[in-house]
Amino acid sequence: MTRGFNTYCVCPQCRGELAEFTDTLYCDACKKSYEIRGGIPILLPEYKEDKDLREHYLQNYNKIAEDDLEKPLVQGRDNLLHNALINFIGDVRDCTVLDVGSSNGLYLAQLDAKMKVAADLALPYLNNVLSHTDIMPICCDAEYLPVKIKLFDVIIISDIMEHLLHPEYLVNLLSQECQPHTRIIVHIPWEESLEQYKGCAYDFVHLRSFTTYNFRLLFWSFYITREKSSLPLMSDPIIFQLSRFLPKKLFNLLAYTYFMTDLKHIEYTYRAKWIEEIPKKERWLLWFYKPQVKMFELRRHKYQYRYLSMLSPLIARWWGKIKSAKERTATP
Repeated sequence: MTRGFNTYCVCPQCRGELAEFTDTLYCDACKKSYEIRGGIPILLPEYKEDKDLREHYLQNYNKIAEDDLEKPLVQGRDNLLHNALINFIGDVRDCTVLDVGSSNGLYLAQLDAKMKVAADLALPYLNNVLSHTDIMPICCDAEYLPVKIKLFDVIIISDIMEHLLHPEYLVNLLSQECQPHTRIIVHIPWEESLEQYKGCAYDFVHLRSFTTYNFRLLFWSFYITREKSSLPLMSDPIIFQLSRFLPKKLFNLLAYTYFMTDLKHIEYTYRAKWIEEIPKKERWLLWFYKPQVKMFELRRHKYQYRYLSMLSPLIARWWGKIKSAKERTATP
């Protein structure tokens, strides 16, 4: 009996249509076949380069999934991250939703959508997803995302971009195939120090940190419709977040007072309480503390800014004049 995987899956190797049999998906275009294991299609490509690295990467994330399912690696994940993400995603009734890097589908299970597909590299996570009967799991590599992207109204990319070996592969695929109306929801750590991951028990944990520049560099063919900061970084006292707002003399006096009086104990007591209560008071805390997480809703540029076809020659001509002037100045 077939289960309709070929209605939303494609070949990860050539993106050709798949024919579904009892326990196999077959691509007539490139003659590749893919196993359906325990109700989960295993749509992993044949890597032409870095095969050993890719195998180690896969084993690493299977191990992470097994350990995370046994005991959550991030404590309070629902309260700190998932609830904020679900609120940011909003109403998805009558929508088709694809969750790329779904892990065990905790927040996807809470969304009321017409169709929900969970895509993840780690099979242990997807076996757990099967307990949610309304979620269709796919074992795949996000960099070779084997789905019919045009079918989806909402694509969620949560806490995965920092883990990918080549995140540009996924973004380029979305840019080529998603519809202009498709909502791309991205949830990423923001301006994060990677020092904390040195000596980590797992490999390939957080491979990069995101800033405004490198995030936009990656998603240059998309425009941002909404963004929201979350989870203030409260490791330092709030007083030292005020240096950018106060005159230097006033800040010097405040810092001296902090160290010479009980103000440091009072501040620590309140800060510990605020940390314990997050996400309560998060909105105003983010005025003073940097966010650890940012959420974006993006859409593909529909018209690709047609005025650039006129502007580009003007910029090139202007730059040519500057270079010529510099060369004349440099010539003795």
